[in-house]
Amino acid sequence: MLKSLKLAAMIALAAASPALAEWPERPISLIVGFGPGGQSDLLGRALASVMTEDLGVPVNVVNRPGAAGGVALAGLRAMPADGYTIMLNPSQTITLTPALMAQVPFSIDDFAYAGMITSFDIALVAPASAPFDDYAGMVDYARAHPGILYAALSATTRVFATEIARANDIDIEILPVDGGPGMVNAILGEQAMLAYSGGVHHRYPDQMKVIAALTTQRNLGSPDVPTIGELGLPIGMDMQSVLIAPAGTPDDVIARLQGALAVAADSPAFRQVADSMSAAVQFRTAAEATAIMHAQLESNLAIMQAAGVQPQ
Repeated sequence: MLKSLKLAAMIALAAASPALAEWPERPISLIVGFGPGGQSDLLGRALASVMTEDLGVPVNVVNRPGAAGGVALAGLRAMPADGYTIMLNPSQTITLTPALMAQVPFSIDDFAYAGMITSFDIALVAPASAPFDDYAGMVDYARAHPGILYAALSATTRVFATEIARANDIDIEILPVDGGPGMVNAILGEQAMLAYSGGVHHRYPDQMKVIAALTTQRNLGSPDVPTIGELGLPIGMDMQSVLIAPAGTPDDVIARLQGALAVAADSPAFRQVADSMSAAVQFRTAAEATAIMHAQLESNLAIMQAAGVQPQ
């Protein structure tokens, strides 16, 4: 009798949670919070290709640009926590935005983190034709030419220009652009003399030059260029590409997503795309990614507070 009851309970449990037992059983949407052609889009498409093969269902990239992924994140938090809508996005949108904006339509705890796969060569870049080659030269040029334009995608990228201007008592004006392609157009067309780049500049080595690394360590692709911290302004911040799902996504689904991310990290096709933009492939598990996100948020809040930046 006991054996029969146990069997019945197991059957009932399986029937009550078919999605967990069969996931994935239909296509998955992988949201990229930027437009087509930029670094996040290219990495997302390379990842989707590997995940499609590994998970056995189509993984379709959906571009939802706006606010460096902020618009897409605000939508993701309201999606069903079933693993069928996920997102690949730079970590800073979650870990830096709260230090800059008083009202943010999402929080770090609105999401589950399935892992990380790359780190970014964040840098201050200029056109190759710019009449300066380093940070000191840029400051001298900006002092002699007040109001030089800095191409920025969002509040999280504008802050570097405002802090560089404040620290050096120079005037830098903001030119809003739409994603990585917008930044590329602004620099190649010499509409802007400076820009924030998440690494896409490595695809244009003859047309852009790196003025400073905006990370805590020197960039992989330009190891001879000092960090912004080495140059006297301690606002360097690191950024990774993180795979995100709505909070409450079942642990076994997160584990499958983590596994697919690990497969991508070992994929020659994915690595080729990452290498083209000097995005270091650094796989992190779900647990590691979650810890890194919380530590990065705390660090970024402290950096901005020390710099006197108040959320607006």
